[in-house]
Amino acid sequence: EGVLDRSRVEEIASLYGVKLRFDYSKLNGFYAYSSNASSLNLFLSRLREIANVSDVVPGWMMPDASGINNYLNLEHPPLAKYVIALIMATVGDYPFYWRLGSIVAGTLLVLFTYLIARRLLNSAPAALASASLLAADPLVRNLSSIALLDVYVALFTVISFYLALDKRFKLSVLAVLVGSLFKFNTLFALIPVSLLYAREKLKGRYSLLDLTAVVLGFYIASGLGFLLTQMVAGIPLIGYLGFTSWFKQSITGAIAWHTQIKCLGNACPTSSAPWDWFTGVNSFTLYYFPGGLSVTASGFWPLWCFALVATIIFLPSYLKGNKAFAHSTCWLLGVLSGYILLWIIGGRTQYSFYAVQLAPLVYSSLTVILATFNYDRVVEVLESWKDLFTRINRAVGMLLLLE
Repeated sequence: EGVLDRSRVEEIASLYGVKLRFDYSKLNGFYAYSSNASSLNLFLSRLREIANVSDVVPGWMMPDASGINNYLNLEHPPLAKYVIALIMATVGDYPFYWRLGSIVAGTLLVLFTYLIARRLLNSAPAALASASLLAADPLVRNLSSIALLDVYVALFTVISFYLALDKRFKLSVLAVLVGSLFKFNTLFALIPVSLLYAREKLKGRYSLLDLTAVVLGFYIASGLGFLLTQMVAGIPLIGYLGFTSWFKQSITGAIAWHTQIKCLGNACPTSSAPWDWFTGVNSFTLYYFPGGLSVTASGFWPLWCFALVATIIFLPSYLKGNKAFAHSTCWLLGVLSGYILLWIIGGRTQYSFYAVQLAPLVYSSLTVILATFNYDRVVEVLESWKDLFTRINRAVGMLLLLE
């Protein structure tokens, strides 16, 4: 705090063999580093004698941003921060180590995608193809090598998918709730879980009243579970901030933040709508290389586009008797509908790296479609769409007659 005598600080640092970096323009501070922890501590003690030091943040050099030393990032839950902090404490505070959790999550993501495809198609080659496509996808590879939250979202989504296939719905919901401790958008996986749970619970009794009761009960129980898990994970923050402040910032404030436009203007990163992720446009830039090259958060969009279009085209026919397609479609379109709903209600600032949650669902659907495709299916699709348009035409005709 106050004006710092840089020359005096450099003089003291030289006495203890401490090196300094004065890279900060938005923070009133500097970075000090030394291979000798004792010398660094002695330097800090001496520094406090000549300056009013308000904060000392140990570890790797922080980026230059105003107030970053006090920023808690409460719009997202804390579990990923706990994981990175544990790695720092046990392995070391170095950028590569921060990414170890993401690397493990990305590896498990590929494994569970293999298990899902194997379960859906009972075919090891098809499952291997699905997992290989996912592992080769640039979006998955990039998100599995940096310390962002979304690869954890994708992981717990596929774990939930895998458990739901075995009708272990309580564990499936639990996987979603654990994933929501990394980021709230894991909750979109509750949409397909709720539909599959309702189908199993009703067993063909599809009255509107019964369906409403089952689905409403499902979401009430899941909502209570969400609040409970968030409170348990937030205990350190609740102790620091107090329950009311924590709840306003981490729950109601976070929900409000997610459902509104977060940034406007040319200085904002590139945002996108959910359908952009299937066409490779408006991709978020993850990294800039010297010379103008960059890495963007985008998957193999031609395959993504084909998977989505084919899923929609084959929907009327495949839902009649193909359980593998029914499951893969329910998950792909169910989770995607969550992002579309968020966009409709005001959350227009979405980024293409969110799409990694959809990546295993895209390749699961793609594999199912290709593995079960044949000439008879084409005929069924054409007949199904013909039947659908015939019904629509009759309904429109009846309405015109009523007028």
